[in-house]
Amino acid sequence: MVQDNIGNHFTHKGAWVELRLLLTADYANVAEGGKLNVMGIFQNISSSTFPARHPEMYVIANLQANPSEYDQTRKLTIKLIDEDGSTELVNFTKDVKIPRPTGRQSAQINQILRLRDVVFPKVGTYQVSLLIDNDEKGSRPIEVRKA
Repeated sequence: MVQDNIGNHFTHKGAWVELRLLLTADYANVAEGGKLNVMGIFQNISSSTFPARHPEMYVIANLQANPSEYDQTRKLTIKLIDEDGSTELVNFTKDVKIPRPTGRQSAQINQILRLRDVVFPKVGTYQVSLLIDNDEKGSRPIEVRKA
């Protein structure tokens, strides 16, 4: 049960998972101990010709979950869409089990998605969106420009 700022109570049916970080970069991995290594963070792509093919990029996300979600499975979706939402260049979905952390820390979930040969059909602002159980938790723009 959740209470809003005027005293109303309601039951939240969606996932409480919180998006703490969403990046696009040239490379990423998870090191020992769960540390994220990220190189070449960007949000602009330039090309002299269109459609433009981007050879490789990574979408990096860090999520945090509350104790009420430990051991539950959530559907994680990452989409890359054009600026009017009519074209999905990427639609990746996978089930993610929320881990039970050791000690007093909250559950941290690192996700890295490697994208190869993504084709951007035209100049514009594209959007990387992350959803948990079909609820958008956050997004990041990628501006594709003519060089």
